[in-house]
Amino acid sequence: MIKEDVIMKRSSVVILALVSLMVFYFGYELVFIFPMLPPGAFWLNAFLIGFEILTATFSIYLYHSIFATLEWPALSYRSGKKPFVSIHIPVYNETMGVLKKTVDGIKTQDYPKDRYEIIIADDSTNMNFLRKLERFCKASGIKLVHRSHRRGYKAGALNEALKHSRGDAVAVLDADDVPESMFLDHAVSTLYSGRKIAFVQTRNIERNQNVNAITGIGSMVRDLFFGAIMKSKDARKLSIFCGSGGVVRSKILKRMGGWPEDTVTEDIDLSTKIFSKGLYSKYINPAGCKGLLPVSFTGLCGQTFRWSYGTTRTFLLRWRETLRIPGVFRKIEHFLSLMTYFLGPAIIGIDIIMIIHLTYKIPIFHIYEIKTFWLFGAIFTLSSFFALLFVQVKDKNVSIKRIITYMLAIYGLSLNFTLGVASAIAGRRLAFFRTPRGARKKDYKKIAARYWPETLLGSVSMAAGLLNLLDPLYAAQAGWAILFGAGFLSAPYLAFRYG
Repeated sequence: MIKEDVIMKRSSVVILALVSLMVFYFGYELVFIFPMLPPGAFWLNAFLIGFEILTATFSIYLYHSIFATLEWPALSYRSGKKPFVSIHIPVYNETMGVLKKTVDGIKTQDYPKDRYEIIIADDSTNMNFLRKLERFCKASGIKLVHRSHRRGYKAGALNEALKHSRGDAVAVLDADDVPESMFLDHAVSTLYSGRKIAFVQTRNIERNQNVNAITGIGSMVRDLFFGAIMKSKDARKLSIFCGSGGVVRSKILKRMGGWPEDTVTEDIDLSTKIFSKGLYSKYINPAGCKGLLPVSFTGLCGQTFRWSYGTTRTFLLRWRETLRIPGVFRKIEHFLSLMTYFLGPAIIGIDIIMIIHLTYKIPIFHIYEIKTFWLFGAIFTLSSFFALLFVQVKDKNVSIKRIITYMLAIYGLSLNFTLGVASAIAGRRLAFFRTPRGARKKDYKKIAARYWPETLLGSVSMAAGLLNLLDPLYAAQAGWAILFGAGFLSAPYLAFRYG
């Protein structure tokens, strides 16, 4: 407890310094620069500074995560209590080869074989696969719980499996997540190390990160999240359940009414409800399981669309529960988690404003400020670069090329994030999207139809930037427009190349 208090104090110093920097920078713009703007430019600049404040807030959060990671305490694992565990594997039209590897990994656990059961929660509609699955489960002594419908999707399937479970704890593994041999022992021992710990999440890593640029981008997403952000969240006992590679107490899961079926991100939804009850979580860094990343850009888009939609929908449905989380900073921390994908609309908004500014020469506050102040913008903009570089140095696997590809792809995915956020706000009901893990035949007409908005926005942004690059008054803004344009154009490029 003393150690965690120290972490919080040091992290708070970092937050205080960065927030002070942000307040000074934007305060200066509002007090001294905004009065210089012509009346007709007010609203354009109001939106611009609002979007920039939002992006700067998340940049501060990333920098804070780095410092929290530096002081994050390593846990010592002590095998002790061995409660009975039900291991749930949600399945929907999988391939037997993928599923068998996961089951084989479960059977090699350093945990008494008579102290856990395997339950496959199946919603498959492919009858050929279902017959193979039935034979496999019967031969392997695995309990199969099949539904003839998909109500609630993954959450609904897990809730059905919960009805047939004997475990004091429930472990969840996706069909492609092969657990490490120490997964159950480490996760369960940590789960029962504190009375108020409701669940434990382990680090997920990938076993196909070097297939192509898309799996490289996916591995960057995981490295940033599990290598830095989750450690920061764990400092406040707010590490979220991530859908796989975690263990939760059965009685708490049942007390929460099972897995929430209102969103397609039942993991962060359940986490929110648990935190609102004053309960905690723990994150352990040794890899708990190794999964498969999407190998196509369209698959990555489908996955991130579901994340952006579900996380935003959780924010809209659970904001009252978030306000009940004990502690002011813990509330803020979780609100930031739920608002992550609002970065998509902010990126799109900033770029559109830059295009308007460069095309119609409507003044923005940046052209009046001291030029050295652009350093502040650069510091905030490059936060993900520095955070990823830090994580790679820690993991002794540095790749500047992969970081740059990731940063451009995030711009390319920002419209995808925006559509997910907008769909959640509009109350649109979304079917659960199972991420395809293998390569598929490319349909270039569909790709062109799917990614024309990114192509248009990227092209217009590049044109506006290049046409103004040599004008001293607009050169800096033109540089940003070119960067944004390259990012947006990365979406159709990656889609045409990788599907």
